Amino acid sequence: MFKRASIVAMTLGLALAASCKKSDTTTPTDGEDVGDKTASKGVSEDNEDNFVPSGGEEGGEGGEVAPASEDMDAATAKAEAEVKRPPMKEVCKTVGKGKAKKKECTMVDSDPKLSAQIGVKALMKGYEWGMSPENVLTQLARSIEAEYGQRQKDATDANAQDRNRNWKKEQLDELRRGNVKFTANSKHKWGVSLIQFDFADDNGEEMIWTKSGANLRKFFFFKDGGLWKVIYAYNKEKWPGKEYEVVVDESFKKWFGPSPEAKVKQDPKTAAPLLRYYEWSAKDGEKIRSFDLTAVHGVVMLTVIDSRIEASLGERLPNIKDDESFSSDVGDVLGGSDVEYDKDGNIIKR
Repeated sequence: MFKRASIVAMTLGLALAASCKKSDTTTPTDGEDVGDKTASKGVSEDNEDNFVPSGGEEGGEGGEVAPASEDMDAATAKAEAEVKRPPMKEVCKTVGKGKAKKKECTMVDSDPKLSAQIGVKALMKGYEWGMSPENVLTQLARSIEAEYGQRQKDATDANAQDRNRNWKKEQLDELRRGNVKFTANSKHKWGVSLIQFDFADDNGEEMIWTKSGANLRKFFFFKDGGLWKVIYAYNKEKWPGKEYEVVVDESFKKWFGPSPEAKVKQDPKTAAPLLRYYEWSAKDGEKIRSFDLTAVHGVVMLTVIDSRIEASLGERLPNIKDDESFSSDVGDVLGGSDVEYDKDGNIIKR
């Protein structure tokens, strides 16, 4: 499904082109007061629900727009209707010695790579590896267009229609400002954020980030103009009262299969474990990783990558240690911040 797409120069369409002026960088500002829908603070809290793609929109080669992971259970079920989930099989082994010798049997996935591929298909519906930033922006803009169409349909007078047009312009402006080019001279502040280890400056890399509802942030990463990684950062409130391992068992294993590999990154000097995570390998070459970042960032993270590009860049894994660089000067992208940034990345005090 995810064959590398040819990089095609596309625009966001007349509506987006008319309402957006692309800047070279944006910064991890986050949050506006409810009701203040100015277009000066990037992707804002008050209108985040409008970035949830609506169903039924067609999305280029990838088909309909992805469900933004807000209802992955339903999306996975739909994908399973197209590709049958492989059956479980019983695997037995003999343990113990002598009179204590016995046979233990467990049920395992008969084709874990196919199970993982079904989950990838559901999670990334509408997106393909190698898509350009413009292609991805076009996909994300579809949800705004769909919402705008519904608002206009429900509008009862000309004033309401004007408000809807202003709303649409603001949403498209904010979407465009979520496009970040990683260059050192841009003075961006993403080096002290949730994704600080997921990119490199001055290496032909950029990102688009947006919000989907109250509990999800999505980060699309590009190398030399082609999509190669998507991060889904879920606020822990998406699964209220549930520990990370429960989320993995009840949700992630349901989406990507029951047999992920438990991985550990160790300190090369002391062999102390630095990072534990789960990894699924999909049939078409994707890798899916889940991380418990609730202690520092308050999120559970899913990362889906094109492993062919990662092979050339090296693994980029998150940092789970408390970092002193997180201060009142620069807030995490998922938290509040007491500063704003201008288009050049300079700090503007509120």
